[in-house]
Amino acid sequence: ETSGWHKMENADDRELAALLPPQVLNVFLNDFSFSTFTAVQRQAGKLLIERKDVIVQAPTGSGKTLAYLLPVVTILHATREDWRLNEIGSLIVVPNRELAIQVSGVCRRIAEPVHLNVATIIGGKNVEEQVKKLKNNGAAIIVATPGRFEQILSLDLELKRRLKALEVLIIDEADRLIDMGFKKSITEILAALPKQRRTGLFSATQTKAMEELMKFGLRNSIRVTIADSRGNVSAGAEECGGGAVLPATLHCFYCVIKAEEKLSALIELIRNEPQAKVLVFFSTCSCVQYMRKILTRFLRKRQILAIHGKKKRNREQQVEMFEKKQRAVMLCTDVMSRGIDITSIDFVVQFDIPRQSSWLIHRSGRCARYGREGKSVLLLTPEEEAYINFIQNYEKVPLSRINIPTSNPAKAEQLRQRIVKMASSDRDILECGSKAFVSFIESYARHDCAVVCPIQNLDVVGHAHAYGLLRMPRMNELRGRDLSAFRRCDIDTATIAFKEKLREKQRQEKLQRRNEGLERLAEEEREKEKLKSSIPAVIRKRKRRIDTEKRKEWEELASDVTLLKKFRRGRIGKKELLEHLSA
Repeated sequence: ETSGWHKMENADDRELAALLPPQVLNVFLNDFSFSTFTAVQRQAGKLLIERKDVIVQAPTGSGKTLAYLLPVVTILHATREDWRLNEIGSLIVVPNRELAIQVSGVCRRIAEPVHLNVATIIGGKNVEEQVKKLKNNGAAIIVATPGRFEQILSLDLELKRRLKALEVLIIDEADRLIDMGFKKSITEILAALPKQRRTGLFSATQTKAMEELMKFGLRNSIRVTIADSRGNVSAGAEECGGGAVLPATLHCFYCVIKAEEKLSALIELIRNEPQAKVLVFFSTCSCVQYMRKILTRFLRKRQILAIHGKKKRNREQQVEMFEKKQRAVMLCTDVMSRGIDITSIDFVVQFDIPRQSSWLIHRSGRCARYGREGKSVLLLTPEEEAYINFIQNYEKVPLSRINIPTSNPAKAEQLRQRIVKMASSDRDILECGSKAFVSFIESYARHDCAVVCPIQNLDVVGHAHAYGLLRMPRMNELRGRDLSAFRRCDIDTATIAFKEKLREKQRQEKLQRRNEGLERLAEEEREKEKLKSSIPAVIRKRKRRIDTEKRKEWEELASDVTLLKKFRRGRIGKKELLEHLSA
């Protein structure tokens, strides 16, 4: 028996299962080892198969991906058994490369048994090769990031013709696509699609950006709001002000700690969870890069991974390694806050407050997926404590306060001294630390809660100590600040070398070229002074007198020209003009 839908206990499950092709249901039950559908899969899946437009809001970890992949494959299989190379049946738009790769992988497992080809179109790959591959191999289903798909639309004129067969459009993490500035790309893509299609918008939140997106291409859409796998808001999730919901198994905490103790507190938090898979969010790419160098030294028993927006290469490998390693620690920016589906994350730490307050929900939602227990901790400094009231009042996110007993000022100072020692012997640590600190300050100045947490209140010195800086960088944001409490190291930073021989050699060559250039300039100045001193004083005096006379002549000429202009404009008479000229 390939289908097995009649064995399902839930009547709604049996109803949806009966609509799926037996091959697809077999993958769901046997390959994925699921025995029941989630609430979002039951409700949204059935509506899409019935050819309805849907707007779906469901919490992270509720099974949204299968909620649209199952009906997409079902609709295309029911439409025709043999899709031609030049026909595209479904387009699935997602915000980033990692999510596109994950969705494609799941989609292929469902689509291959019914002979549907799946193509992935993402940035970071050669555009011409993608166009050629799509043309030669075809694809009934395309999973794409909006920027790259828009680019291919403009390059491949045949693509618009192939899209005329499109049956289903899915936009996953729809609100985030607008937040990330993809409105233009989405508009261009929608303009190329046939109006007679089914559309599904899937997201964890219903924001103003989502409302804006709903204006495009949805007809008589049905809203589906799921709180949890049971479809019950009060029993299964916390409803948030931005329209988001948090799983009931997710426990959110915050910890208030002095700025100079933050890094030490982070290390203690991770050490206190020896068996957990941990995801740590930082503000910027530079912070992720620097913190990986530091934490690798102090958490030697844990594998420290990193992913951020500027790290195009090996991002997929880092995500795959994180998924496979049980006790791994992943450091990341908000590139990991949405869509990446790693079910085994136990613990989320937010080292800095997010650029947008709504992102706190999505960061936290990376754990406690599919009914698993999970917890999230937000690290705050005393001057940021008002942020909690803001989050609880406006985002409706419940946060409980905790302390970190193993963290204390003595450990923080010991950590600072060890980082200072590392930076004093390795220029890579020195430069990365300064760059990370500068990027953090610049990012903090741009977050959306400036009224609650203004940069003027930020403990700049404390953060500089936490980063283990030897010198306080010069920045416009720090102009006029009292930085006298900063513990500056009496080390000539110019003498600190890179441990990597090639980089140090390149630095020395650069310094030599700069010094040679400065020496040339100094030599030129000396030659000028020498030339001046070689001219006799009488000649120099005569030259000055001639220059003065010439300057006076030019001034008189300029004055005459001005008078003539006034005369032409009628501002002075002929008599007055002649008087001035004869004077």
